[in-house]
Amino acid sequence: MLRIQTILFPVDFSKQCNAAASHVSALARHFHAKLTAVHVLQNSLPWYAGLVPSELETTVDITDLLRERKSALDDYLRHEFQDLPQVEKVLEVGDPATLIAEFARSEHADLIMMPTHGYGPFRRLLLGSVTAKVLHDAECPVWTDVHEEVSFLRAGCQSVLCATDTRPEAVASIRWAAAFAKSYGAQLTLIHAIPALAGLTHVSDERFRRHLAAHARAYIDDLRQEADSTARVCIEGGKIAETVRKAAMQYEADVVVIGQGCMHEALGRLRSNAYEIIRESPCPVVRV
Repeated sequence: MLRIQTILFPVDFSKQCNAAASHVSALARHFHAKLTAVHVLQNSLPWYAGLVPSELETTVDITDLLRERKSALDDYLRHEFQDLPQVEKVLEVGDPATLIAEFARSEHADLIMMPTHGYGPFRRLLLGSVTAKVLHDAECPVWTDVHEEVSFLRAGCQSVLCATDTRPEAVASIRWAAAFAKSYGAQLTLIHAIPALAGLTHVSDERFRRHLAAHARAYIDDLRQEADSTARVCIEGGKIAETVRKAAMQYEADVVVIGQGCMHEALGRLRSNAYEIIRESPCPVVRV
């Protein structure tokens, strides 16, 4: 059983955060989780009016700025979160990405939910630096949103897609995806992409194609059994991010799950593709 008791929602008062709020609220409601909205005021604001920090200190009253941000945070998304069981709003000062990861660790957050700072097709071109660093540094799962106007969670989650490779570390993400899907009564599909198959078009390549696919399926089946999952398995040839996107559309996935090991391990197959998967995905992506 998946236990999500605390959700951390970093906010910067942007339109992207406004759009992500419906997913955050729906997920907190589904799991009866405590929601903590945290806003981090960057302690050195060199971008502000082109001033360096020393000039900023003599130009901007930090105390007044903190008071304004605290007031804004208290009022922010009050309507969207009004029916949640427990909401806490926290103002911090420092480096946003570092503080978000540290706050999640100290508060034992079960999930961080944040936008990618890109709408629609622009999401494919931009992944905010704070989001990218949190994805890399945070120890708990991180949910990145696509900012759709209508939240799928309001209608219920029906399909979950888990992108997996053949390493033992993939078991953790399969288990998380399976538990998440079970909590909604959703169908879980495991997708594994084999880039080498994309260029095999000659008739003589068919035996090699079948060999690669069968070899991969055997590994995935072992991982699925270890994760105690009955998910269906899909093996496709093609570029990883493109294949995951196509599978998400084919199976009408409401969320895509990728593994944490794929983000951190130097030679992990999905490492160089993780950000691209997030950019390309037509639905939210959870890095577990």
